[in-house]
Amino acid sequence: MNTSHCNNCETEFEGNYCFNCGQKVLANSKLAFSNIVKDFFDNTFNIHKGFFFTFWNLIIQPSKVVKSYIQGKRKTYTNPTRYLVIALAALATMQYWAQMNEVINNDNFEGFPFLSEELNNSARLWDLRLLTDWTLLGNLLEALVLPLGFYWLFRKLKYNYSELLILSFYLISNSIFITILLVGLPKFVISYYTPTFFVFGMILVYYAYALFNFFKEISLLRRLIFIIFGLIIFFLIRFLLIPLILAVLFPI
Repeated sequence: MNTSHCNNCETEFEGNYCFNCGQKVLANSKLAFSNIVKDFFDNTFNIHKGFFFTFWNLIIQPSKVVKSYIQGKRKTYTNPTRYLVIALAALATMQYWAQMNEVINNDNFEGFPFLSEELNNSARLWDLRLLTDWTLLGNLLEALVLPLGFYWLFRKLKYNYSELLILSFYLISNSIFITILLVGLPKFVISYYTPTFFVFGMILVYYAYALFNFFKEISLLRRLIFIIFGLIIFFLIRFLLIPLILAVLFPI
């Protein structure tokens, strides 16, 4: 096997990759436009290392993907943080092309009737702002909040918050892709507004399916009850408590 000199870290190595820094031996060749394109997709979207494979497996067997990643099988699947960034970039693109914010703003959701009219309206506007104008912050908050209830309810399984955060990042990301497929594409292609309750229902079914399989060590009935309570805690914090706190601190 021929010995190569790494132009990045000055190490002598054999094979296709430098053992010290991981740079490909192809980097020693004259730079071509195809190299720039491949590097862009590889470093930005990680397409070559399992993005579509990750997406498909998160649809059909999400618990396997999450548990494999937690247990150390991390080269097969796209990094969950990067996967969320890809999902948010895709969402931003679809929001622009298909005017998804218009779909959300046309929703019939009326806020929280048990609050005063002023506070109710401000909380509703904050909720809409997190869904549309501040999409990155809104989805990041969802990813951080989702594990809280499940961390407490399934504490006997000894998953720490970071491990459940991996589950959360993957589920939130795929819920974004589901939203794009169900809302953005119909609006962009045939100018059809998919009913919000249908999209919400599909995402809820996906969450339940993923969580039900992820926590399968718990008995059936107890698992079902805990998942219901965990989702209730998530929706109360994200769609009631957070908008309410923002409405009190920064009324609109």
